[in-house]
Amino acid sequence: MARTTPTSQQVRKVGIKAPEGGFEKVLMVLSRYREASIAVVAVVLVIYFQISNPAFLSSQELSVVLRDTARFGMIAVAQVMLMITGEIDLSVGSTFSLAPYVMVLMTISWGVPLAISALAGILLGVLIGLINGLITVRFRVPSLITTVGTLFLLQGVVVSIYNSQPIVAPVQEPFNAIFGENLYSPTDSLWSWHGLTAFSPFLWTVAVVLAMALVLNRTTFGLHTIATGSNIIGAKEIGIRTDRIKIYNFMIAGGLAAAAGVINTVEFASADPLAGGPFLTLQAVAAAVIGGTSLLGGSGTPIGALVGAFVVATLNNGLVMMGAQATVSDIYLGAAIVLAMILNVQVDRMRARRRI
Repeated sequence: MARTTPTSQQVRKVGIKAPEGGFEKVLMVLSRYREASIAVVAVVLVIYFQISNPAFLSSQELSVVLRDTARFGMIAVAQVMLMITGEIDLSVGSTFSLAPYVMVLMTISWGVPLAISALAGILLGVLIGLINGLITVRFRVPSLITTVGTLFLLQGVVVSIYNSQPIVAPVQEPFNAIFGENLYSPTDSLWSWHGLTAFSPFLWTVAVVLAMALVLNRTTFGLHTIATGSNIIGAKEIGIRTDRIKIYNFMIAGGLAAAAGVINTVEFASADPLAGGPFLTLQAVAAAVIGGTSLLGGSGTPIGALVGAFVVATLNNGLVMMGAQATVSDIYLGAAIVLAMILNVQVDRMRARRRI
């Protein structure tokens, strides 16, 4: 018996609308693989900057780009989990500064081993996230307002602890070598242990991204996170404790921001109270948005956030290598955010049409 191909009318009857035209077909592909579009942009940027300056893909410059990617990426992943629930944390930059500051002071003043004080700094970040979550959920304060308040509060605390002065971080091996200290020199092989330390912040960020992607897509907690942002009323009706889900994600955001600050301090051997200013937070949010996370909640991808962070770092460093002023990279970054949001909206509309 001959097989027949279903018509577009028959397809609509089973609840799927066939794409019309090439543009809709592209959007349908992007709705399945949200990281695809930004990955293409990242490749194009790398090719462009490499052609413009052959030193762009040198081990030294690539190490700088990947270390910037690591810093933006870990905070961006923290934002992804929150933005999926429909919330945001603008205080992660201050947590990024405060946690390593506390870590260094504990080691210098009290003689606490650096590994233990680093864990204490990360737990402090988790506590800050818990406070943000409780204020947002229990008192029904918009997270934007809550975290702006804690941003200024924490920033005031960190600059007043040591009179706004950076503190030289102690060196305790192998902790420093594992968590950010760069031991690579031109005489070392890139595949040696010293070569590996040149990329250790990026490798830690990749590990976190993969872990969060697994949590988001393969665990009940991840599914409840997506459900909370997609339809909070419906999620509550089927028994999901949406308030608790939001608080947990605030805690994850605080912990990851603190961990990023610890790695950054080990990398530069100094705890700087101004290292995590609001601009760092905004660049992390930009990376998340460029990577396909919706500001409206309900959808996001940690891997896309990492690729978005790479795009941000590539723009920042590539334009500087070409002799452009710092403000020029801001222009391109702003345009990228707007275009990414337009694309996200179109992709969401395509998803809705496919469910018609």
